[in-house]
Amino acid sequence: MFLLLACTSLSSSTLDPEAVGLDTGLPDARPGDPDDALVEYITLPDMWCGLVTTMTVVVTNVGSTTWTEADGIRLGAVDDDDPLASATRIRLPDYAEIAPGDTWVFNIVVEGPEQAGAYTSDWRMVREGVHWFGDADEKTVDVSCEDDPEDDPPDDPPDDPPDDALDLDEVVWLHGDISDWPETATLSSVSVSGGQICMDYDKADAWPVSEPLGDGTELVGNPWVFIHQDGTWYAATWEWLRPGQTCKNSSSVAGDHIKTSPFDAESGWRPSSGETLYFMVSSLARLGTSSVDERSNVVEVTWP
Repeated sequence: MFLLLACTSLSSSTLDPEAVGLDTGLPDARPGDPDDALVEYITLPDMWCGLVTTMTVVVTNVGSTTWTEADGIRLGAVDDDDPLASATRIRLPDYAEIAPGDTWVFNIVVEGPEQAGAYTSDWRMVREGVHWFGDADEKTVDVSCEDDPEDDPPDDPPDDPPDDALDLDEVVWLHGDISDWPETATLSSVSVSGGQICMDYDKADAWPVSEPLGDGTELVGNPWVFIHQDGTWYAATWEWLRPGQTCKNSSSVAGDHIKTSPFDAESGWRPSSGETLYFMVSSLARLGTSSVDERSNVVEVTWP
């Protein structure tokens, strides 16, 4: 079974060891301990100073225990410090059960430091309050700032961003342009597994409730998907979110739910395995019936 987690932990959600009771002086697991992990690989593109991007850490459970958040199994920054990520612990969602042999993909939001240089980010699995386990793996990335430190910072990074980089100002919005809506919600993770796509956001019980469908169904928002096709990014809603709801059927991320060209039902569009998509949630936007204009951050996801 292949599972996916996208974690967007920035300063607003940094895990302070003292605040949440993390033990920063844990020993290593003993040889033969049932907890064991293999960090398959870490991917991270070259970065610019101040650039926010995503680092991927792929970990396989090679032990004999099942990993759950309830048991304190997390991905941890080695030495509880990282030069790129503000969170030193990345939690599993409450529903996740990573059995022996299963792989979990952590997508961690990182930010380029203010000073240029080579920075190493290293990660390892931990059972909170007990021990670190499995081998650590690391990724070193070159961070570039302006060419001359004495000059004023340039308006743009030293190199052009990739052609497929997501820019909300350049997106074709299929269900209303909400790029200028304030980013008041935090979408901390997007996970796809077991026929479900779960979007962990903090406004599920906070946005105003409306009944835009006219059938008495109470709704608070819409999930969005950003799709790259023929050199253009498109943004579309694909479902409705009820009060407190964060999970939907993953099969609903499809043209028969988007219902707008070029991703309508006739297009037959569905995400392909390995395809890079971005997800976001907003207050009600599809029918223009929202009483508050708010949205979340955008999270990059590689479709499983």
